[in-house]
Amino acid sequence: MALTLSKRLVPTGLIVAPLLVCLAPPASADVVHTLDDEPADGRFTLAEGDDLATLTAEDGTTTAIRLTDLDEVRFGEELVVVRSGHLLLINNDQGQWGQVMTAKIKLRAGLHRFVVPYWQAGGEHNLKLQVFSPGIGQAELNSETLRCFRSTDENFEDSPGIDDEGYRLPELGLKAGDDRRRFLSRARYRFYVGDESMPFNNVGVLGQLALKRTNSTTSAINTGMVQEPDSYFGLVFEGFFRAPEDGEYAFMLNSDDGSQLYFGRVDRFKAENLGTDNAGPTPWRAELKSGGTARGEVVGIIDNALTMKLGLGDESPAQAAVPLNHTAAIWDTTANEEQFNRDNEPADLDTAYIRDKDDAQQIRSVNGRVIALSDETLTFEFRGKERAISRERLVGLVFAHAERPAAPKPGFHQTLRFRTGQALPGRLVTLGDTVEFELLGSGQRLEAPRQALIALRTENGRRIDLTRTKPTAEEAVPYFSVAMPSVVNRSFAGGKIRLFDQNTYNRGIAVHSKSRLHYKLERPAETFRARFGLMDPGGRLGDVTARVLGDGEVLWQQEGITAATGPVDVEVALAGIERLVLEVDFGEGQNVGDRAAWCDPQIIFENAQ
Repeated sequence: MALTLSKRLVPTGLIVAPLLVCLAPPASADVVHTLDDEPADGRFTLAEGDDLATLTAEDGTTTAIRLTDLDEVRFGEELVVVRSGHLLLINNDQGQWGQVMTAKIKLRAGLHRFVVPYWQAGGEHNLKLQVFSPGIGQAELNSETLRCFRSTDENFEDSPGIDDEGYRLPELGLKAGDDRRRFLSRARYRFYVGDESMPFNNVGVLGQLALKRTNSTTSAINTGMVQEPDSYFGLVFEGFFRAPEDGEYAFMLNSDDGSQLYFGRVDRFKAENLGTDNAGPTPWRAELKSGGTARGEVVGIIDNALTMKLGLGDESPAQAAVPLNHTAAIWDTTANEEQFNRDNEPADLDTAYIRDKDDAQQIRSVNGRVIALSDETLTFEFRGKERAISRERLVGLVFAHAERPAAPKPGFHQTLRFRTGQALPGRLVTLGDTVEFELLGSGQRLEAPRQALIALRTENGRRIDLTRTKPTAEEAVPYFSVAMPSVVNRSFAGGKIRLFDQNTYNRGIAVHSKSRLHYKLERPAETFRARFGLMDPGGRLGDVTARVLGDGEVLWQQEGITAATGPVDVEVALAGIERLVLEVDFGEGQNVGDRAAWCDPQIIFENAQ
């Protein structure tokens, strides 16, 4: 039975497999963003030695893209369906890049086991799972379609797999009334909590969160049960989908932040799909000075470089070396950071965080210099003496010693994000069925399978995102006595930025009158672009004047911006300008409601850095 879906529900970037029907565009399509802001779909490839990447569309046409004009690539995923019937149907695990995603699957009548992991960092949270099916129509999963065992001790056999006609066979057949004494018309869920120090960038973070609630049940797959905390948490829903008859079922997963939909058994979060596996050596997180993150086993410090084993999607982890002057800190991710205080870290000394000998729950900090680190011992200079500390006691190291040479300022490169939780800075060498890149700092070449990539983002290219750039100076001038400094990528209330055009923005700088943001342009620039307006609802009563100044001269100005006028698009030529200032001034209403935002603020330069 064929299904017809409303066009407004058809997303981009779908998961596809032999037993699924692709809705549009193809599942393996990569989504490429360049300076023109118009995303394009296709297969993104790069040959070694080339300055131009190639985007091949579904019809075979190719487009050449200069790497310096590239903003980011979000990679499609080739879904491998196991004939046993265990499969990842929808992967919407991209955080702020999350979107509505839909996929179809042919199901025989019966009860099909499903799992939905979901994670939420800061800001607003949203999760919705809907089905379009024969005998059901369009609906959220509810008491008609959800089932779970009344007793958590119940067992069942795995799905026999996929039959010859491409239908997934159920774990359990339908019985009269679905055996109400055995089942509830609900799903079970587990609720996890964490904090902002944790790497909330894919569902692998669920393996690090604290379990707060388990075996609870719900009548819908959403976040309605979440009260406190309402950020930095995770949910895992499990149960059975009741397919009333044989047919083709389409599922739509909408989330902010990330989520996935599995059919079949998921025993644990596996590294190849869901981030870091907690089995094996203690997982460590390395914070890199370029802004990247490496996760895995710390081997030690060898030749003045931090050496780690990193999961990149292959069966065997890659051993990578990051020079210490490119490494900001390393942390044992099993430790509770609330147990220690980071307020006393000096700017010119290394800091070691150590568990107390007599009480492992107490974590103490020591300032000095890191000499060596092996799999057994940390050698640390403290008050002029070298001291040996058992590696088992080590919780974290912050690398800040003044005698360590500063890392050169990184130029043009990319940050590659992997499904295993890595966000590694490097220079792309080749990209085909595998990706090869040079790790920033060491120049070491690493390889990974293409399907391990979530995205790559250009750093220090021709376009600079000002939400990721700290101003050289900021002024917040109060009308009376209270000054409000800027906030990045959220409103002053903590949610997403929303303007009076009914749109929300993932990237933006929220400001209150009167404010000035100063930027020094260290290379020739072409254009400044942004969308500026008052924020809904905090700016409903506001009235402001917005200005863009270059080298002290007004390059652009708009007076009387209110909720009624709505936001304005800003595009200003910057040729010859060395200092840029974004100013929001008081309007006719003094400072009442003057809560505004520079949304998607960016500078286009003549050349990459």
